[in-house]
Amino acid sequence: MASSLNKLSDNRQQMTDNRWQLSCRLLPVVLLSIIFPLFPSSSALHAQTEPVDSAYLAQVDSLIQAYEAMRQQQQIERVVKQVEEARLKKEMSFNTDGLLAIARGGLLTWTDHNFVEKQALFKPYGDGCNWTGYAVGGVPLVANWALKAAGVKSRSKLERMLTANAMALGLSFGTTEILKRSVHENRPDLSDRRAFPSGHASFAFASASILSREYGYLSPWITVGSYATATGTQLMRMKHNKHWMNDLYMGAGIGTVSTSLAYFLTDLIFGADAINKPEVRRKDVLRLMKFNAQPSGLSFIMGTEIGNRKFRFDDATLKTGASFSTGVDVAWYTSPYFAVEVMSRVVNAQVKVFGQENLFTGGHLEVYHFDVAAKLSAPFDLGKRMGIRAFAGTRLMDGVRLTDGHTTYSIPNETKFELGCGINYDCIDTDNYAWGFTADYYHTFSHYMRNRYSISSMVKVLF
Repeated sequence: MASSLNKLSDNRQQMTDNRWQLSCRLLPVVLLSIIFPLFPSSSALHAQTEPVDSAYLAQVDSLIQAYEAMRQQQQIERVVKQVEEARLKKEMSFNTDGLLAIARGGLLTWTDHNFVEKQALFKPYGDGCNWTGYAVGGVPLVANWALKAAGVKSRSKLERMLTANAMALGLSFGTTEILKRSVHENRPDLSDRRAFPSGHASFAFASASILSREYGYLSPWITVGSYATATGTQLMRMKHNKHWMNDLYMGAGIGTVSTSLAYFLTDLIFGADAINKPEVRRKDVLRLMKFNAQPSGLSFIMGTEIGNRKFRFDDATLKTGASFSTGVDVAWYTSPYFAVEVMSRVVNAQVKVFGQENLFTGGHLEVYHFDVAAKLSAPFDLGKRMGIRAFAGTRLMDGVRLTDGHTTYSIPNETKFELGCGINYDCIDTDNYAWGFTADYYHTFSHYMRNRYSISSMVKVLF
C-alpha cells in the first residue's frame, strides 16, 4: 500500500493511456471464452490434435494480471481521493480547539474570584505592555511569513494567508480589548486594571495557530515549537506578575479561536481554490501504522494542577491561586501495549496571605516533578489510543516568604518522594503529530500540598 502511494502521481496518466489498449487486447480472450462452450466436441477434438500454445497462454495470463493490477490501482486511487477530499473538508471547517481553553478561563474566573480580589503586593516587572513579551509571542508569525517569502509551499495561497492572518489578529486584538475595557480586573502588581484577558497570550496563540496551520504539515516540530513559544510567553507573563491564571487561559483560547474563525470566514470568501490541497503521502501512512503499533515519542504538556491549595498557620492561612503547569514526557514502547515513560513538570502558583488585615507581599510557589512511569496503552480505533500509567519519583518545592514588614510567613524548600497514577487519550492528527489529554493524581509524602491532580493537553512527536 505504501509503495503504491509513492507511484500515484507517475502512474495516473500512464494508467489512463493504457486502459484502452488493455481493453482491446483482452477482447479476443473474452470472445474465445464465449465461443468455446458453444462447440464442446469440436474444441475437445482440436485440443487432442493440436499442441497447446504455451506462449499464447502466458500472454493471456499476463493480460489478466495486468487487468487485476489496473483494478487495484483504480481502487487505491479512489481511496486516496476520498482521503484527500476529507482532509480538504476538514481544512475548510471551523476548528474548535480553543474553546476548551476559553471554558477553562471562564471557570477559573469564577472559582478564583476571591483569590484575585484579595490585595497583595507583587513585585512589578516593567509596564503592562512589555514589548519583549510581544516579540517572543510573535516569533511564529514572523517565521510563517519568512517561510512564505522564501518560497516554501504553505497550506494557503497568498490571498488566503494574507486575509486570514489579518482577520485572525484583528479578531484576537478586538475581542481582548473589549473584555479588558469591560472587566477591569487588577493585575497582580496593581499596575492597572487591564489584566483580563491576557493580550500577550491571545497574540502568541494566534501567531502559533497560524504557523501550525500553514506549515505544520512539513514537520511536527513546527507545531510543537510554535505552541512551546506561546506557552513560554504565558509563563513569562505570570512570572512577571502581570496576569492571573484565568487571564492566560482566556487569552490563549481567544487567540486560537480567532484564528480558526478567521480561516473559516476566509474560505467562505475564496473557497477551495485558495488552498493548496492536502495530499496523502507515504510518510502519513507509515506514521499511522507506527502510531497503532509502537508510538514512542516526545510529548509537550500544558495544563494546570488542582488540589491542596492552603497552608495553615496559627493566625493566618496562605492560599495559592490556580497553578500553571508545563513539561515534557518521553515514552519508549517495548511492545504495542507497554511503555516506559520519563515525566517532568514545572508548576507555578501565586500565593497570598488570608486572615490578616495588613497588606502582605505576594509570591510564587514553584514545584518540579521528576517521575518514571510504567504505562499500558492500547488502540481502540485506527489512530486512537487510551492508556493508564503508574509512576514514582521526586517532587522539589521552591518555597516562598510573605511579609508585611513585621510578620513573616514562609513555606520551606523541600524534596520529597511521590507516587501517582493517571490516564491519557491521544490520537493521530493529519499534520504530522499526535495530540491528546492526560489526567494524573500525585501523592507526595509531605505536610504541604500532599494530594494534587493534574489536567493537561499535549502535542506528541513520534520518534
